[in-house]
Order: sequence, then structure tokens, then C-alpha cells
Amino acid sequence: MKTCPTTFADLLKPQYKGQVALNGNPTKSGSAFGGVYAAALANKGSFDDIQPGLDFFGKLKKNGNYTPVESTPATVEKGETPISIDWDYLNAGYADEFKSKGVDWKVSIPSDGQYAQYYSQAINKDAPHPAAARLWQEYLYSAEGQNLWLKGYARPALMTSMESAGTLDKTAAAKLPKVTGTPSFPTEDQQSKAKTVIAQGWAKAVSG
Repeated sequence: MKTCPTTFADLLKPQYKGQVALNGNPTKSGSAFGGVYAAALANKGSFDDIQPGLDFFGKLKKNGNYTPVESTPATVEKGETPISIDWDYLNAGYADEFKSKGVDWKVSIPSDGQYAQYYSQAINKDAPHPAAARLWQEYLYSAEGQNLWLKGYARPALMTSMESAGTLDKTAAAKLPKVTGTPSFPTEDQQSKAKTVIAQGWAKAVSG
């Protein structure tokens, strides 16, 4: 592929026929669900309205650009899924992995539909050693622990405060895919409603 797409609108271009894949089925996969949500935001949808995302993938399917092959590092390496809509930190990690194999994998965050999500962590109050779990959490949220996430291309929760404090790994931060703006997140209720819409409409959108 000569030109890396930079928007969801680009994905509709004829040059990307049979090349656009998701990392899983959005009725089951969080990353694929995020991909449909991002497509909705790029097409006048909102956290309250994921339907435009379904409609977008329906268009991709109709014009032959969507491939039902679920992307993995193996399918990328074989050239089966040249465009993979997935979390940026995973794609950035793949880029490192593929360099040694002669594959130039580029990561682009679509300017017209940016979707962010976070991982939640908890400690079970009935854990055999809850104090040990709390110590582990303390380490994860220390500067050292947060920089480990950063080295894996995940944006740490304390990134902004670490930058101010001068404890951020600047070399690792400079390698992150470029993104602008302030992230916002759907509520649990909005996500639940969106998942219902996806469950009811995904198969129809990409069938045929």
C-alpha cells in the first residue's frame, strides 16, 4: 500500500478494496467495538448514537473495502489485513515487531473520529493477600510503573502530572502516535446502549 489512510472517510476510497479489517467482532471484541464507535463519531454520530458507525461499515462492506478477516499480527504479516482498525498502542507495538521482518507498519489516528478508552483495575476485598495487591497497585501508579506502560505505547493515567513533575520518560513519550485534543469517554450507560445497537445491527450491516 502506497498511502496510509488518515481518516475514516479515506477508508471508502477504491484503492482500499478488500483491505479494511477490525480486530475482532464488535459484538464481542472491545477494540472492534471501539472501532465502530470511532466511525460513528467520524460520521455525525455521538456517544449517544453509534448507528452512523454501523452505517459506515455497511458502506465499506457494500463497496468491497471491508474484509471480514479479523486482523492479528499474523494476518498483517501475510498481507491479509493491510489496514487494521485497532488500539493505537497495539498497532504501535506491532510496528516495532514487524520492522525486523521487513514490514513497514504505519500507525495513524484518524483525525475525523478519535475514540479513547481506559483499562480499570481493582483489588478484591476478599483476596488472600489484599495488602500485597495494594503494594502492586502502588508500584503500577509510581513513576517507574507508569513509564513501563508508556514503553508499551499505552498512555499512562498520570502522564500529564508526570510531565509537569519531570518524571515522564520523554524518549518513550516521543514515540507515541501523534494525537490532538482532550480525550472524552462514554458513560457506562451510553456504552451499554451502544452495545445493544451493535448486537442487533452488526450482522445485518456487514452481511451479504
